[in-house]
Amino acid sequence: MWRKKYYENPRRLALAAIAKETQTTTPTIASALPHLDPTKSEKHDLETLPPLDAAKCPRFSAAKTRVFNQDTFDAALAMPSSVVGIAPSPDKPTATIATDILARLQSTAAALQHLNPATAPRVAVLNMASERNPGGGWLKGSSAQEEALCFRSTLAASLHRTLYPLQRRTGLYTRDVVVFRVSAGDGHKLMVPETDPAFLPIVSVLSVAGIRRPEVKPEGEAVDGEGEASSAHPDSRVPEEKPTHAKGKDKAKAPKGPFVFANPADRELTKDKMRLCLRMAGTKGHAMLILGAIGCGAFQNPPQEVAECWQVLSEAEFAGGWFREVWFAVYDRRNEGNYEIFKEAFDGKVM
Repeated sequence: MWRKKYYENPRRLALAAIAKETQTTTPTIASALPHLDPTKSEKHDLETLPPLDAAKCPRFSAAKTRVFNQDTFDAALAMPSSVVGIAPSPDKPTATIATDILARLQSTAAALQHLNPATAPRVAVLNMASERNPGGGWLKGSSAQEEALCFRSTLAASLHRTLYPLQRRTGLYTRDVVVFRVSAGDGHKLMVPETDPAFLPIVSVLSVAGIRRPEVKPEGEAVDGEGEASSAHPDSRVPEEKPTHAKGKDKAKAPKGPFVFANPADRELTKDKMRLCLRMAGTKGHAMLILGAIGCGAFQNPPQEVAECWQVLSEAEFAGGWFREVWFAVYDRRNEGNYEIFKEAFDGKVM
């Protein structure tokens, strides 16, 4: 099917203009906050980043998981208020609020000396990144999760071309990400100059790429009817379709369950990407995490299996009190079923 190029699509042109404005506004934001470095990021590889040291674990009580059908940054901005009872305030600079959050976190940590005062109050957000292009297609008005983060914040300034491509078990950590736009639902309005830069919210970002369009197959089947697995099956993002929906000769072609990775190595690679995300967050001292359905958008990974892969949260390295709370922001605008899958798997569970 013929598709318009981005410069022929009014919506994408509007988003591209927002991206350009974000680029020009970012240096002004950065210069107003000299104690931060929004342009700095670190590249980490799972094989060289040491496993979390249990002796340094803050030993929070078991982390509660929640799932929200919400923009990632909106979830991140709401998290401190929900978790520790500290709401954003127009009367307090961000640094003061962070100190209050740290005090609340200390009251629930068994090992106070292992809380990092610089990062523990900050929510660490998963950026489901492109492994090829910094910020994905944000400069051309694309609108997946990574682009949404870049439109609203200083994130793109830290995603340097020299760091790409990202290898399969490699990710980027950006400590200082300043959010200075409201969400797309509210028109991407700039928060400055009405809000002083000192009062803008700050998060940290973990940029890890899902597998790009892996081969998938219906669960329980070794191959499809043609003798080989499907590549990026168009229905790989929807929940189970019941065979009773099919009639006559088409019944045999009906999906027999949700789609899964055709190659077991892709499943293990996905788990390693998640382990990298959690290891970076724990190493940097973050107590609150916003995760997501990595790879389940444009990369067409099978959501049911991706949700199951996130059970790495229960592995010995990450269990035992590294995180105060973990949320999944699964923004399912098109009702493709991803939110329901993650909600059933994680909402209200204790990891």
